[in-house]
Amino acid sequence: MESTKRQNEDNIERMSQSAHKAVDRAASVAGDYAERISAKGEELMSMHEDWLETAREYVREKPFQALGIAIAAGYLLHLITSRD
Repeated sequence: MESTKRQNEDNIERMSQSAHKAVDRAASVAGDYAERISAKGEELMSMHEDWLETAREYVREKPFQALGIAIAAGYLLHLITSRD
């Protein structure tokens, strides 16, 4: 009976260690993905800022063309969304 109890305790200890290892691996993987997502988010924000700056420069350099493009885009949007 004592040996069965000891075997059960050993089995529980091994299962506990295996569970801890699995949790540690999962936490490590989750941490890696969180870092990747954070880096991608920063990259996207940088792209967004670059595009805005490029658009601002274009409007400063060619204000009438920018106005014409805005009017044409607004008209197309009106055609697409208007109901007859």
